Amino acid sequence: MQSFVVADEHRGMLLDEYVALCWPDISKGTLRRLIRDGLITVEGQATLPGRRLHSGQLILLEAELDELPIKRIQAAKMKVEVLYQDQDLLAVNKPAGIPVEPSRWGEHPDHMGGAMLAWAEKQKRADGLIDVRPRALHRLDLGTSGVILYALNLEAERYYRQLFADRKVAKTYHALVLGEVREGGLVDLPLEQEKRDGSRMKVVKKGGKASLTEYEPLQRFRGYTLIEARPKTGRTHQIRVHMAALGFPLAVDPLYGGRESMMLSELKSGYRPKPGIPERPLMDRLTLHAQQIQLTSPQGELITIKAEYPKDLRILLSKMEKFRRAHTSHP
Repeated sequence: MQSFVVADEHRGMLLDEYVALCWPDISKGTLRRLIRDGLITVEGQATLPGRRLHSGQLILLEAELDELPIKRIQAAKMKVEVLYQDQDLLAVNKPAGIPVEPSRWGEHPDHMGGAMLAWAEKQKRADGLIDVRPRALHRLDLGTSGVILYALNLEAERYYRQLFADRKVAKTYHALVLGEVREGGLVDLPLEQEKRDGSRMKVVKKGGKASLTEYEPLQRFRGYTLIEARPKTGRTHQIRVHMAALGFPLAVDPLYGGRESMMLSELKSGYRPKPGIPERPLMDRLTLHAQQIQLTSPQGELITIKAEYPKDLRILLSKMEKFRRAHTSHP
């Protein structure tokens, strides 16, 4: 059994919000279920998750936590690069290969949820509560690096989720694609999930969800282009599917027509491997980076958040510049 006494600063807070600070390694949905089941009480009385609290009230967990059949989030021992933080919003630089949420089958033990739990627990108070519990406002694919946003309180979560819903969040991605893109444009192609393979999205002529992506070339190489993509909608795999539909899939994206990986031997003429040492890929994840997000704070301030290219993308682009520089005669 565990107990917490509501401090003056938490007066008026909803019960489910308060207990999320008490037990940050338990999902909010699970905490709500424990409240409804009478396992988390106020002054020993069963209640509802939306009850507002008064200072001095006793919050009780009426069971031994380790004996409850619930999943608990494991704090991830990984460094979190904070790009921006105020009282409402936190932006971090997500590494490629780390999922935003726990994977269904546990194949990725480290995830951003665990990383943010570790970040929050570093600021744990003397009374055992954490100050804030970050709430993911959107997602990035497993293989995508870059800016991801977290709300730091319920009011901010509601405000920023509405911004996303109203398409008032400007997202900018940089991607290396196959083929030489000569000019920019707007892709207006509806998308829907593949019925046979739920992990894939596809373009459809009728039905589907409206999907818009602006794009423009930033730098051309022989056989490749670094592009900037600005999705106006937030569909799953939107940039990947739209660019593939134009004939310019991500350079590394086997799901939609790209390569499995990028090797130096594919770029450098006359490449000779070192004897006895197998060649390692320059990049073996999506060649996609969430480079910038711009949005307005609840106070009306315009916030611009940028994430620098990670090491693998910097190296790949430097090799492109060295060995695949575009011919100057091209327009």
